[in-house]
Formats: sequence, structure tokens, C-alpha cells
Amino acid sequence: MAKKKIVSKTRRGNNEGSIYQRQDGLWVGMVSLGYDDNGKQKRKAIYGKTRIEVSKKLAELTNRINSNNYEYVSQNTLSVLMKEWLMVFKKSQVSPRTFENNIARFKNHIELKIGGMKLDEISTLTIQKMLNEMLEQDLSLDYVKKTKFLLGQFFEYAVDNKFVLTNPVNKVKVKSQEHKIYRKNEYKAIPVDIRKQFIESLNEHTFLKPFCYVMMFAGLRTGEALALEWQDIDFENKLLRVERGMTNVPKFDNNGKVISRQLVIGDTKTVCSKRTVPMPDILVEALKEYFNKQKQKQSKLGISFTDNDSFVFCNDEGNLRTYSGTKKIFYTFLKSHNLQKYHIHFHTLRHTFSNTLFEADQNPKVIQSLLGHKDVKTTITTYNSVDKSYFNKATNIFNEQYKVEEKKQTDFDNLSDDELIEQMRELEKQIAKRKKKQKDFEM
Repeated sequence: MAKKKIVSKTRRGNNEGSIYQRQDGLWVGMVSLGYDDNGKQKRKAIYGKTRIEVSKKLAELTNRINSNNYEYVSQNTLSVLMKEWLMVFKKSQVSPRTFENNIARFKNHIELKIGGMKLDEISTLTIQKMLNEMLEQDLSLDYVKKTKFLLGQFFEYAVDNKFVLTNPVNKVKVKSQEHKIYRKNEYKAIPVDIRKQFIESLNEHTFLKPFCYVMMFAGLRTGEALALEWQDIDFENKLLRVERGMTNVPKFDNNGKVISRQLVIGDTKTVCSKRTVPMPDILVEALKEYFNKQKQKQSKLGISFTDNDSFVFCNDEGNLRTYSGTKKIFYTFLKSHNLQKYHIHFHTLRHTFSNTLFEADQNPKVIQSLLGHKDVKTTITTYNSVDKSYFNKATNIFNEQYKVEEKKQTDFDNLSDDELIEQMRELEKQIAKRKKKQKDFEM
């Protein structure tokens, strides 16, 4: 009968390198990384709570070492590797505007704080500290979450290509809700008591009046207003169709730096932004008045200003207006009418549209559709500012339901001497009763 072969428990399996257990109970594995220029062996330690855990990590590390990427990754920092990923992969996956935001997050935060580290030096704790610091700098929760998401995408790419064993972003925690600090100038719409002054001031400006009206009374974004064509205006049914938007598309060099911008007419911001908006009479009349003036200019200059495919708010050459040029005209107007102190900008007009509807207790879902928002939460949290009128309105609800009766105050000047003596006697009786009760209580 053949003897049974006994295998020592200390014998190493394939790809295990050298594994041993320390006195504190932690398991350690050593693997060779080759030799340096002086012929000295380079080794790397792997730690784990069990022998199996260390064995698995060593196997994964050995696979990485055997891949062609290991030397490249070990010699470069996060900054180099993530920038390459952004330019090669991310740039082709997102819009130019989104990519510009991604590059900004990378350069202003990720590269600045952890860009000099090697990938295997970056832990969950490292990333958690970085994101915590961003929140402490009063950066918005949404901005911090998007930074975390971008970093998580890069490390997923790094794991897939065996740059690292695991994604350290997976266990990073960011709070789910944002608690904003109230600021005095947080009201984003034009103050109610200033709206009439603003509208009256616009009467003096042929172009700005209808342009501001489509944002203030139809809720359009600036790019949507600039991209409007006359075929989008239905005067008979008092409807305005939002079909497209204007945007500045950036172009980048090999390092992700913006080298130029180009005006482009394309799709709206989101699919939900394509919409048909009913026009109030004040907007219809302003656009009709502007159309007639443009028609007169067309006859005089011979330029198409009112054709179906003509831009409603084109410049004097019949071309698309730039955002920067339009903004300059608007700020000059504000200054000339002493309105700049109210910090009004184009998006303030869109906020005024939404706030006017909220002030009239309109359904948030209706307002969401009119604004072209994908999520009603955006409509409620961002486009619903509050001012004193909201608080007064809320307080009046309680005043109506819980009316407090006013106490009648006796007018002693109108009492006769006999009536006054009678009042004094009644008061004396009340005082005597109180004294008796007090005495009984003390006994």
C-alpha cells in the first residue's frame, strides 16, 4: 500500500511569492519587481487579514507586472495618466461644453490636490479628504458629486487596464442633501417692486424690449431667445415654439486648454427643452410691434429681417447676434436707467418668469414644462426664490384662520363721576377676593 503524501501548510502556491504572518496576525506577501540599475532586487509588500486574501492580491499584482502597462503606470503620476484618459477617451464621449467642465474640475481640484501622487498611493481616505475640503470651500454639492463621478470613471478605466487592483472611489461617501446658507441677496428674480420700473424702461429700447420679454414672459434661456426664428412665432394662436438653442462651442489644444470658441446653432439644452409656450398678450403685442419695425428696416436696407427662417433678434446685418455683444448692450441699458444696483442679468428674467407663476400658486409640473426642465426638483429648488411677499402671504393664512379679538380698553375720560366710582368699587371687590384666596391657600 502506497504511503499518502503529506504537503506542508507552509508551501507556497503559484504566484504567491513569499507569504508569512506577522506577530500581530496580519498576513504579508512579497513579490519581486525585477532589479534596479545597481542590480539590487526590487520588492513590493502586499498586506491582508488572511493568507487567501494576500494570495489573491499577489496573483492580481503579478498579472499587472506581466502586462505592458506596469512600468508606464509606476513611473507616472495621476496627473499624467488622468490627463491622457481625458484627452483620448472622455473628450470623444461628451459635448465640448461638458468636456470643458471636466477639464476645469480636473485642473482646479483633482490635479491640484492629488495629481502628484502615484495611482497605488491613492486610497479611499485620500479621495474622501479631498472631497471634504471641496465642501468646506462652499463648493456646491452637485459640483463635488460630479468631481467624484469623474474620478470614479477614471479609476474604473485604470482597473480595467490593470493599472490598479481596485477603485478607491467606490467607498467614498458624499452627503446626499445640501444645506445652503441663507444670504440676503439670494432672491434670484427681479424684486416685485422693481418689475414695473424695469418694464417701463424697456419701452425706450426697440431691440431689448421684445428680447427681454421672451425671457421674462415666456421663460426662454438666452441661447434659446437668440436662436428664435420668425417661423417659431405663431401670432394667431399666441404660441412660441422653442426648437433650437445657440451655444459657444470651445476648441481645445492637446493639453485641454481652450484656444477658441465658435457660435453654433444646435439642439436645445435637453430633450425636454423643446417645447411650445403660450404667449401672454404683453409679449404678443411687443413682438408684433418689433416685427413691423423690422419689416420697415427690411424695405429700407434690402436685408431679410422678417422671413420665416430669419433670426428674430438678428443684428443689423441680419446675422446671429453674439451672447457677449447682446450682454454688453443690456448692461449699458441697465446703467443708463440706474438698474445695475439690482444685479439683474439675463437669467434673472427667466427666474422672474418662474417666480411670477409660483407667486400665483401655479402647479410646479406646469412651470417645469414651460421652463423645459428635465426634473421638477430643479424647478422647485432653483427657480422658486422667496421674498417678503411670500412670508406675508403665508402669515396672512394663519391670521385669517386664527383671528385674535382685540381687547376693549376702557376710556376713563368719557366716564361720569358716578360711573368712575362704580368702577373703583368693583375693582376693590376683586382685590378683596384675591386676598381671601391667597390667605386660604397659605392656611
